[in-house]
Amino acid sequence: MKKVLLPTDFSKASEKAIRYAIQLFGDTPCEFTLMHAYDTFPTGGSPEIAYSMIEELFSRAKEEILEHLEEVKQWDTRKIHTFKTDLMPTSPGSAIQVLNQKNQYDFVVVGATGKGNDILFGSTATDVVRNVMTNSIVVPVKSELRPVRNVVLAVDYKPVQSFHELDELKALLINNNATLTLLNVLKENQLPTDINSLTRYEYHDYFKGVNLVDYQIIGDTAEEGIIEYLNNHEADMLVMVTRRHTFFDVLFNRSVTRRFAYNPSIPLFSIYDEANITVPEHEVVTF
Repeated sequence: MKKVLLPTDFSKASEKAIRYAIQLFGDTPCEFTLMHAYDTFPTGGSPEIAYSMIEELFSRAKEEILEHLEEVKQWDTRKIHTFKTDLMPTSPGSAIQVLNQKNQYDFVVVGATGKGNDILFGSTATDVVRNVMTNSIVVPVKSELRPVRNVVLAVDYKPVQSFHELDELKALLINNNATLTLLNVLKENQLPTDINSLTRYEYHDYFKGVNLVDYQIIGDTAEEGIIEYLNNHEADMLVMVTRRHTFFDVLFNRSVTRRFAYNPSIPLFSIYDEANITVPEHEVVTF
């Protein structure tokens, strides 16, 4: 049984993400944990008043999440999943990290509005992609709830240490009878023959049994190439592999995955990968 964390603030964005998760894993029994993070730091007043307010905040959060749980259970029409709740007196990003360290979820599914104020500081979605060491799915509030039939995996065809990190993607493709497009963005001066043919073969060998499509597109950057492809082709999900980057990659917004998580146009499946690259430890961030 898969373990899936569903953070919620009772907004339309989190509701869409929860509905999406239940549909996506419709035929796969899951233990869904509905998690709500709430503020516990009332300001002003005496300690007695502050304590009373903390108790009130907890009681209100508990009531809201239990009511929401009953509603969410109704969305599970196949009745093959189990549901539980968790309340965390901290920020959403911190709550997700703590719970994942404790429970080792297979997926964290979060909603995104794309209305954050600053990509550098980001949102809950970008925080999950950056810091949570598990697979995550970011669901745009405007995305449609429809079967996943066309999946796009952004690949650079650099040598892969292990394809094990793609196991969840492969299972998802098989369960949904979906087609996988291996999208490679070439620079202006690159030729298709420049691609590592051995790595390309390894991708095809790993995804044996899955309907595969190879696609190459010219773009000044990986981000531009991916956006151009998505603007001109039907796709139900974009898949990217997160990797370790230096602090300065983050500072200057060089993380393509994070930018897509910040304002996704379609659901983004971010696969966590502890890449083996040489980066000074004090500069490492996980996205």
